[in-house]
Order: sequence, then C-alpha cells, then structure tokens
Amino acid sequence: MVMNARSRRPPVALRSIAAFEVIKGLLVLAAALGLLSLRHTDLHAATDAFLLRHGINPERHYMRLFIEGVARATNHHVGEIAAVAFAYAAVRFIEGYGLWREKHWAEWFAVVSAGLYLPLEVTHFGRHPSLFNAVVILVNMLIILYLANLLGEQRAERARAMAAQAESL
Repeated sequence: MVMNARSRRPPVALRSIAAFEVIKGLLVLAAALGLLSLRHTDLHAATDAFLLRHGINPERHYMRLFIEGVARATNHHVGEIAAVAFAYAAVRFIEGYGLWREKHWAEWFAVVSAGLYLPLEVTHFGRHPSLFNAVVILVNMLIILYLANLLGEQRAERARAMAAQAESL
C-alpha cells in the first residue's frame, strides 16, 4: 500500500539528502582520524606549522586565540573529541543508509535531526550573519519541509489504504 506510492515517486531528493548525510559522516570521520593522528604530538607546534604551511599568519589576533585554544587541549581531550566525532559520523551513516533505502524511521530521524540544529544555526546567524550561514539555514529548512511533506503524504496514503480496506470488509 505505502510502497506502491513510493515506487511511483522518483527518490532523487531523498537520495540526495542521504548522500549529503553520508558525506558529512565521511568528513567528520576524516577529521576524527586526523585528530587521533595528532594525539601524541605537540599540538601547539603542529598548529603553528599548519598555519604557516598554508600561508596564514599565526600572529594575527584570531589565529593566536585559535593556537592558544589548541595548546590547552590535552591528549585526553583529543580522545574525547574524537570519540564524539566517531559517534556523530556513525549517526550520519545510519541516517544516510536509512534515507537511501527509503526507511520511514530515517525520514522521521532526519526531520528531528535537522530540526535540532535549526535554532543553533539561527542563533549563530544572528551573531555572525553571512551568506554561508543563511544558505545553511535555507538548505536545512528545505530538507525539513521536504521530509515533513513526504511524511504527510505517507500518512494520507496509509489513511486512504485503511479506509479502502475497511470498505472492502
């Protein structure tokens, strides 16, 4: 009943969202692995070298704050951050898999997940307005609206199927 409605709908948007989630997971996984590779190094020196290698002046105010923040991180903190990043990546992979396979639970999960970030993104935009932040909010809202619409259509289809089944009895 619901599967018939789904088989008629081209899943391009849903698959695009799934791919986007997997890409986010891969990026966070790469960052976590990179962070773990720095676990037993002098983070202050590594940050300085990275900035210099990329032509960024480490003496600028914000770069200095960044370097000092990195220097305060201990190996223990690096492990905790990497563990959280691995968990986040796993969630993104599970969500991507579920969306790709058109699982109902994944659609709900994606709506809730995207909705949780929206207030934080709007707050960040209020403090640091930029075109990039506005695009992030817009894309997130479009994903929420698309998935909410999809869930609404599925609910209506289930109601129609139940009504047809009740009529046939």
